Amino acid sequence: MGILCFLSLLIYHHHDRALAHRPHDVVSQVRISPTYDRDQTLFILVRDNLFKSTDGGFYWQRLSNNIDNKADFSSLDISHQNPKTLLLSSPQDGIYKSVDSGQSWSAINQGINPLKISLVAISPYSDQIFLAAGAENGLYQTENSGKNWSQTLKNSSHITAIEFVDANQIMIGDSQGNIYRSLDRGKTWNLAFTVQNSGAITAFEFPPNFSTNPTFWIGTQKGGIVKTENNGLSFTTANDGLSDFNIRDILLIPSQNNPSTLLVSTWTDGLFKSTDGGQTWNHDNQGITQDYQADTLEQPHFSNIQISNRFDQDQTVFLGGFNGLFKSTDGGNVWEELETLSPGTIVAMAVSPDYDNDSTIAAVSYVGETYISKDQGNTWSPMNKGLEIPRFTRKFEEISINQDPRRFFDIAFSPNYDRDNTLFTSVLWSKFLVSNNRGESWKIVPLSKEVRGITITPSPDFANDRTVYLASQEGIIFRSTDGGFNFSIIGKIKRVSGNDPPSVVISPNFSSDQTLYASTSEGIYKTTDGGQNWQPTNNINEILARNNYQLVISPNYANDNTLFLGTNQGLFKTQDAGKIWEQVTSSLDIQNGYIGGMNISPNYSQDQTLILSVKGQGLLKTVDGGQTFTPIGNPSLSLSRMHNVPSAYRSIQFSPSYAIDQTIYGFGSAETEIFKSTDGGNSWQTLSIPRTIPTYEYNYNFLTTIDLMLYVYSSQIKKIIVSLAAALVSYFILGFLKLEQRLKLPIGKHALQIAGSSLIFVLALIIFFT
Repeated sequence: MGILCFLSLLIYHHHDRALAHRPHDVVSQVRISPTYDRDQTLFILVRDNLFKSTDGGFYWQRLSNNIDNKADFSSLDISHQNPKTLLLSSPQDGIYKSVDSGQSWSAINQGINPLKISLVAISPYSDQIFLAAGAENGLYQTENSGKNWSQTLKNSSHITAIEFVDANQIMIGDSQGNIYRSLDRGKTWNLAFTVQNSGAITAFEFPPNFSTNPTFWIGTQKGGIVKTENNGLSFTTANDGLSDFNIRDILLIPSQNNPSTLLVSTWTDGLFKSTDGGQTWNHDNQGITQDYQADTLEQPHFSNIQISNRFDQDQTVFLGGFNGLFKSTDGGNVWEELETLSPGTIVAMAVSPDYDNDSTIAAVSYVGETYISKDQGNTWSPMNKGLEIPRFTRKFEEISINQDPRRFFDIAFSPNYDRDNTLFTSVLWSKFLVSNNRGESWKIVPLSKEVRGITITPSPDFANDRTVYLASQEGIIFRSTDGGFNFSIIGKIKRVSGNDPPSVVISPNFSSDQTLYASTSEGIYKTTDGGQNWQPTNNINEILARNNYQLVISPNYANDNTLFLGTNQGLFKTQDAGKIWEQVTSSLDIQNGYIGGMNISPNYSQDQTLILSVKGQGLLKTVDGGQTFTPIGNPSLSLSRMHNVPSAYRSIQFSPSYAIDQTIYGFGSAETEIFKSTDGGNSWQTLSIPRTIPTYEYNYNFLTTIDLMLYVYSSQIKKIIVSLAAALVSYFILGFLKLEQRLKLPIGKHALQIAGSSLIFVLALIIFFT
């Protein structure tokens, strides 16, 4: 009976999984092309990455050429007069402009000080007139497409909304509920009115015939929708049916049949629709999803709304949200989630140390998949055995991709891979994985539950010392001396800042010098005793003002004591094992550059080669140890991790036989693909990895199912085995004691043994399972 009960626990059912985005892929802004019906183009800011789609939102391109921002993005706009013109702003770096539909950008900050811009807007009536709101206060205007700017308003309140009413009239709203009007295209401003008790003004909407119909709607932070039908002489609220009064956007849908149809997005409750000019609202959210983390991080669940220029024909609407991008093709009644920041994005890769013989590379995706190629990246195979979800959750239960615990972070080959066939990888939270058969199967090695962001550093002498180091974002240093199957904490250094991973490098002569370096939020630390004790390197104050640390160590470290350090503000070099770090200068302005990715040639002692991926500049290469740099490859190619996506960096990987084959790999695409160069980085080809969509149904083969059952229910099985052992022992004890004779019981010996042992079995189960 106990066995039957146990087996019943193993029954589970299947159901179709629902598409959802990995939280929290925040789409903070959407902008649609004014000629969307022809070009199917839209742009989004997703986790402060700029993406472009030319197929209605299904395939995305990462845009980065000449965008050298240090801070996140704050605003995006597109010209209605010229769809190739876009503006992009940052609350620290000012304004960037593109005139080729986002393929390249230039900074246009003449006259702006400080470079703290929160909102940009292009006049729909002229691609020469732009407005820009300061992140702290003030408003700037240009009438020559950004060649120079003038501050036209110096109000102390933060401007939160801009709307061009017609060719000359503009309205802006601020964080105090004040609304200003300009009648001369933004040169001069007057306070028009104030919406009381509303909080910030968040949106405006005007009808196309405003000159004859002086009606408009105002979105507010606290008061919902405010409407005027007399150009602001009086206001009424228009909130009937709204369950959330924190308005994010308002959009009037052009329609000959019903010119009074409005869409509104709100902070928490999504989309509302009105067909009577805002008198009443209906909640249209079928297919729109939310994520609790928006509340945790105090961010809005939803952002702005955009519609197709041929909405009357295609009924296409887009809505940005904390949980992704939503699209409707029936006017906003039913919605589909589009994949933006793809779970298939490559976040880590590695090249086999025996690459010249085995042609092997490996890569892991943001969520759910590990891949291996044994022919230099031409074909790929998944490596999923041993990575089934029940092995991570110890449960058989249906989950969505949002809940998938297999968020990969790093991958590495054993330095002795040609003999030991060993691969390592890690997931974002608390798990390290080992394969001793070239990825055919994996063993999960659990770490402390609070451990996050694990980078992998095997010993160069792994064949002899079997040592692997792990470093977490919290600064915890783990060490294994048995090939990665058991770890102990051997050190604790300062944590890294934000979402950055720790960068750890190990001396090529580790067997004799026991030296490692690691990045922290307080600069670079060094150990010379295998990780037991860590000390900061010298002149650390020079580095403290920077972050996004990435370290590489010279393969000839024993002789040249050389390391390079990439930061968000330049490149540093030491030639005395970290005692003095000097900033590398260059005519290409590397000293101010944001180093997104970097690596050093395995033949550095002879070729003095280092390759950098510099934000906004593309790839730069030095062949003289950093004295001079040359641009290589396509300037739009960014070999760096996706911003705000957890990853162990290492986005540029040299072939170990680079001196002969001149081969380099890299990642940084919005899609499931990597890049390869066979001419030292001068030209690159794209290698697509056929994406194996993770399955969330338990349809494993029979042997895998049995194996998973034994794994998931190992604790229960042990308890049942102990209970059976106790019952078996009691069976023989009862037989030996012959109680049926001594107590003159009216049952036989075997009946007493069976009854007694069954009772012991049941009692043991009750004790174990309650």
